[in-house]
Amino acid sequence: MTTELRARLGTPVVRAPLPVAPSLAPLFADGGLVRGRTVACTGDATLSAALALSAAATRAGSWLAVVGVPNLGIAAAIEAGVAVERIVLAQPPRASREWVTTVAALVEGFDLLIVAPPASLSQHDARRLQTRILARQSVLVVVNPPALPSLGSADVFASDLDVHADTVSWSGIERGGSHITQRTVNVRVAGRRCASPREGTITLPCSMRQPAS
Repeated sequence: MTTELRARLGTPVVRAPLPVAPSLAPLFADGGLVRGRTVACTGDATLSAALALSAAATRAGSWLAVVGVPNLGIAAAIEAGVAVERIVLAQPPRASREWVTTVAALVEGFDLLIVAPPASLSQHDARRLQTRILARQSVLVVVNPPALPSLGSADVFASDLDVHADTVSWSGIERGGSHITQRTVNVRVAGRRCASPREGTITLPCSMRQPAS
């Protein structure tokens, strides 16, 4: 009855947060990703953290759109535990207008979006997208990969949470091995929607060959 009344009055219905992996849940006061919010990911493990944040939700039935992130592919998503049948990769032109149009359209059909903003994106357009995210009750994950300095800054968005992820160590290369199997990452969650910063260390799967010396 309450849900029906809210719908008639045009009041947004509060939906449960999107789930995250058990290793990440203690870092979020609500136990997951609150719908309608923007999460900024930074650090040398930015993309790994963004995928790790999204994986559990896709396995629970949510769809994920990855927009404008050139070095994030299906293989990395599968490795992170993302349900491959519920991910769409989009590479719109870096011109602000086309990029904004693409993201705005995808918001209508996806619970989660991982985006890398173009350098030309204005704060005005970023705020408009966040308004859509809030109305649709999706979650926007904005990445700023340090390896891609030509991309825009995540700071153009007013983030609700800031997730900083840095690599602590790699596993699988001990004793002369060349195959990396795991990555240990330190994750710190802070921001205006976080009463006090939370920090933890998680282990992520990784299948990489170490370059020959």
